[in-house]
Amino acid sequence: MAVEKMMETLTGKDERVMEDILRKYGDMVYRVALTHTPTREDAEDAAQEVFLIYARQRPEFHGGEHAKAWFLRVAIRVCGKLRLSAKRRGASPLHENIPSSGGTVGGDVWHAFMSLEKKYRTVVYLYYYERYSVREAAEALDITEFAVKKRLERARGKLREILGGDFDG
Repeated sequence: MAVEKMMETLTGKDERVMEDILRKYGDMVYRVALTHTPTREDAEDAAQEVFLIYARQRPEFHGGEHAKAWFLRVAIRVCGKLRLSAKRRGASPLHENIPSSGGTVGGDVWHAFMSLEKKYRTVVYLYYYERYSVREAAEALDITEFAVKKRLERARGKLREILGGDFDG
């Protein structure tokens, strides 16, 4: 990830704190960015921007879940802005596999997932990949629990249509 450039400007305690944050949340932020941007380069830019925002703002977190939710919200917001600029540049869509902690998610499932509207991709990602509860996903996205449940239901239906079978997660 391109965050190394930012690390060069940090010293001492700041560097250790940032390394810890990157180790804990770097992969998650990058995976979110991959699901919300059209190219791998945009995903890298988005992830770097998220950690630059963190470095500038230095938010206080009340536990690991609060930090995780903050990084997810900021990543989704940054990706939205980058996606708009990518449309203006005419970037081509991402046709690669998303890295996961156990390898890659690929093939038909990946393409089906990426064909979902962003609002459905986001809740599916948070619920199935990050293992957020409906309540936690609702809080992270600032929507109601009912909206999360409905989006999950609709996403499953769309995935069933696309994949031609059962998708119950």
